[in-house]
Amino acid sequence: MKQGAQKKIDIPHPLIMTEEYWVNNGLSVARYYGGINFNGYRYVIVNKEGKDVFECTKEAEKAGRDKAIEPGEPADLCIVSLVPSYRKLGRDKIFELVKQGKSEKEIKAIAFPKKKGGN
Repeated sequence: MKQGAQKKIDIPHPLIMTEEYWVNNGLSVARYYGGINFNGYRYVIVNKEGKDVFECTKEAEKAGRDKAIEPGEPADLCIVSLVPSYRKLGRDKIFELVKQGKSEKEIKAIAFPKKKGGN
């Protein structure tokens, strides 16, 4: 390892947080920026389809809506690297897998299985 380089320590970190959790603590600043850096990981707010708040804002502007994610709709704080899996599997499946204790790597493998035979 190069001098001065730091080895990244793999500490347990949340993969996804419901709005009910993140909105009522220090993570709530994410609502002003669309996301947050937390414990060395980047998180973004996503809607129930896995679209980040920036995509939702563009869609809302085109549709003439004031809110990117309407009140009462899920607004989860998701680690950026898991967003493609969230989109592919859907909100309910992602939370089910997290509750089962699946790791980020395992969830990604379920969402995007490698094809056998190298193709």
